[in-house]
Amino acid sequence: MAVIPRHGKGTGFALDSTAGTLVTLSSGLAEATLSREGETIDITNFGENDRNFLPGLRNATISCSGHFSSTHAEVLDGVFGRNSTASLSFEFSPDGSTATGRHLLKGESFLTSLEYGASVEDKVTLSFDLQVTNAVTSTNH
Repeated sequence: MAVIPRHGKGTGFALDSTAGTLVTLSSGLAEATLSREGETIDITNFGENDRNFLPGLRNATISCSGHFSSTHAEVLDGVFGRNSTASLSFEFSPDGSTATGRHLLKGESFLTSLEYGASVEDKVTLSFDLQVTNAVTSTNH
């Protein structure tokens, strides 16, 4: 099957607000990355020449950065550090569309960092990180 290259300019990203509704943040983001990793457990015994492993726990994090928007900052400030065990739903469409058949990653997360930056020589920026809790669902729109 031939790979169909996609441009990242149409990437979609949405995150829960304090009201529990998904808010699209894509218009202010310039970069979004969902990283997944799987731990392995070493079960190598004495006398073996090669290591043996079992699959362990999985983990995922999300990092986003882009342009400051007071509308997006209001959403992020509202959910950052809130005294709640309620997770934040997210939806990430990396291949640039919500068209039928396009890839969609979604799940639950906690906002773990939030940063605003300003420079006399450049635009005002924002960045944030999410820790995914439980599994990431990989599906299509």
